[in-house]
Amino acid sequence: MNDGMIAYLLKSEVAKLGEEQRQLYRFIIELEDALAEQADTVEEFRHLLVLHSPFEQAAYRFNRSFKEISAMMQQIEAELGDKIEARQERAKWLDYTDRFAGEAGQEDKQVFLFISE
Repeated sequence: MNDGMIAYLLKSEVAKLGEEQRQLYRFIIELEDALAEQADTVEEFRHLLVLHSPFEQAAYRFNRSFKEISAMMQQIEAELGDKIEARQERAKWLDYTDRFAGEAGQEDKQVFLFISE
């Protein structure tokens, strides 16, 4: 499955999380993404993570300990991974190139239908 579809499934599963879990997950991921944008190298990214710890910021923001935040994120990420894997196994790609690409005058294009629960 391509990265775009995995991103879609992740976004879909994050939306299904409970309110607190969803807010925590998005808060930390957005901070990590912002730090990744600033970094030019992996080592610089690691340094920024230590310097501006998203987990410590989340602990302050959500009034929880660092340990609680860490445990919650591990649980959230494990749950998301399991759900995405299960959806990938149930997902189907149907090739509709013969039916639609020719009719639209785009013989050089491929058309697929993605079906997921």
